[in-house]
Order: sequence, then structure tokens, then C-alpha cells
Amino acid sequence: MKTDEDDAAVEMLGEMTIQGRIIPTEWDKRGNVTGIGIEYNGEEYIVFLNKTGEKLFRHINRKVEATGSVKKMFGDLVLTIETYSLSKEDHEAG
Repeated sequence: MKTDEDDAAVEMLGEMTIQGRIIPTEWDKRGNVTGIGIEYNGEEYIVFLNKTGEKLFRHINRKVEATGSVKKMFGDLVLTIETYSLSKEDHEAG
């Protein structure tokens, strides 16, 4: 059963394009990364792990420009990525 409190916990912020670095945000007991985010303007955007979001796991620490819908869930910013592009300069440096 959905309550008014559930509605208050999720706020749709709309579509955004952000540029930042892909960072690990969660680990399992063995130290494997299980969640990722993007650092942007001093904020951490948690990447929702749809098919597109899952592709970014192999690019941790790379710079990315990502576009998608953002919502605030229980105080966290969550980005559902629709499109992204990796920084070519960052790849050449690494």
C-alpha cells in the first residue's frame, strides 16, 4: 500500500546533463564494486543500474557526460542515464 510518506520520499527533478567522474559508491563484503555514481558540482549522483548505467562499471574513474532523468530518493540524487559519452582526453591520459 502506497502512503503519502512514500510520495514525499521521491521527488522528480527532471532531465539533466551532467559532466563528472564515475566513482564507486557501494561495495560487497569482498570489496567488489556493486554501485557507481557520478561526481558533479560537489554532489554525488547515484547511477541507476539499467542497461545503460551498467555499462559504466568498466569505466570507473573516467570522466563522462551523461544525460537522463534525475530524482531525489530519500535524500539521494539518482540518475537514470539515457545517453552518455566518455571523455576522449581522459582515456588518452589513462
